[in-house]
Amino acid sequence: MDPDPRFDLDRTAIIGHSAGGHLALWLVSSHRISKDSPLHSDLRRAITSAVSLAGVSDLRLAWKQELGHGIVNRLMGGTPEEHPDRYNAGSPIELLPTGARQVLVHGTADDTVPVSQSKAYVEKAEKLGDRPTLVKLDGIGHYELIDPESEAWPTLSNAVLSLLDIGG
Repeated sequence: MDPDPRFDLDRTAIIGHSAGGHLALWLVSSHRISKDSPLHSDLRRAITSAVSLAGVSDLRLAWKQELGHGIVNRLMGGTPEEHPDRYNAGSPIELLPTGARQVLVHGTADDTVPVSQSKAYVEKAEKLGDRPTLVKLDGIGHYELIDPESEAWPTLSNAVLSLLDIGG
């Protein structure tokens, strides 16, 4: 099938907030899932840029931090010790390096998903050769990132436009 000429894959990104940030990072890294995993796919990645807004990038750490009142345990069907293969295939930090363009935006006052999630991801990604951008917003919490009237919005908007090579 020929690609739609109206759709510029070089300037396309997936953007997600919180659990959606996890999915955005996971999508651009899913090509690295082990071939023996039921989540493995040989399909070529169409989207190679991701923006994570206060995303959960490390499911093992999220489990340990008890984020979402145990939601990670429910999502993965158990603990990291019980299902290491699921955590390996489902956690973006375990699938590094991705080769994708990535921007992680996180507020330092986020008490829902701590900024340590994004910091740990970026540190590991850089050690493995990826070049993600971490935008830390001082004093910003979890939900300001999805509020176009918040003080975080201009910085967030510029980060997204920069990722897409559009002047911001």
